[in-house]
Amino acid sequence: MLTNEQIIAAQKAQLEAFHELATHYVSSVEKLTALNLRLTQGCLQDSASNAQKILDSKGGHHLLGIHHSTFESISPRVTDYCKHLFDIASTLGHGLTEVFVSHADKTRQHLAANSDEGQAKEHLKSDS
Repeated sequence: MLTNEQIIAAQKAQLEAFHELATHYVSSVEKLTALNLRLTQGCLQDSASNAQKILDSKGGHHLLGIHHSTFESISPRVTDYCKHLFDIASTLGHGLTEVFVSHADKTRQHLAANSDEGQAKEHLKSDS
């Protein structure tokens, strides 16, 4: 049977683990938000630039060139976005894994210590 101290220690460990998980999650959300803002700003700047180029165009052939250059500029941006998105997700995954493994190890050690303590008490009772 668990003592009050053991229950309090278990709840404290759970709160600490939850805090670590929340910290990793919030950090990832901050990074994702910054990434999306940079992408949005870049797209708005490109749109304004392309709109000006279209207004200044001198015919259909020139418009096709603008269209082609627009798609060429999108490809590296998408690749860069995907790379950063993968890095954010990977960092979050590693952080969550660390928290779960650490918490599981502490729980395992705590249970082993309690089991050894309980066996020792049972042994003392049987010797009496």
